[in-house]
Amino acid sequence: MKNFIIGFFILLFFSCTSDDDKKENPIDNPSFSVDLLLNRWKYNQVNINGQQFLYGHQPNCNKDEFTFANTEGQIRQYSELTFVNDICSSNTTIMEWKIKNDIISLYFGIEKVIDFKVITLTAESFVYSYIYDIDNDNVADNIIIFAVPYE
Repeated sequence: MKNFIIGFFILLFFSCTSDDDKKENPIDNPSFSVDLLLNRWKYNQVNINGQQFLYGHQPNCNKDEFTFANTEGQIRQYSELTFVNDICSSNTTIMEWKIKNDIISLYFGIEKVIDFKVITLTAESFVYSYIYDIDNDNVADNIIIFAVPYE
């Protein structure tokens, strides 16, 4: 009986240890300052497959924006607000973010939605890229977003 109890506790110890080892660290070895990321940003420019454009904000609306937060009630929360027409109808998207090296992954629940590759991040500028077929031609497009702090 004594061997059974000792064996049970050894098994329990290793089971708990292996579960802890499998847990993913949501902020893993970032190549940039996470403190700089935690901000409200507005879109400034976009580069699509090498062609640079000013971002097309709706002229009568606030600026399209996104925010990375990590506070009580907004743990690793990404939110985006875009205005879809000239009467300022808007879409809001809220997801969870995780970081590994220079990649910010956005999740809706447990489903990964997209990866952003951080190119540069300073207090004055945030530049990131992602791959997405924006014109639905079955060819992935390289998009680079240039953002500045929302004022």
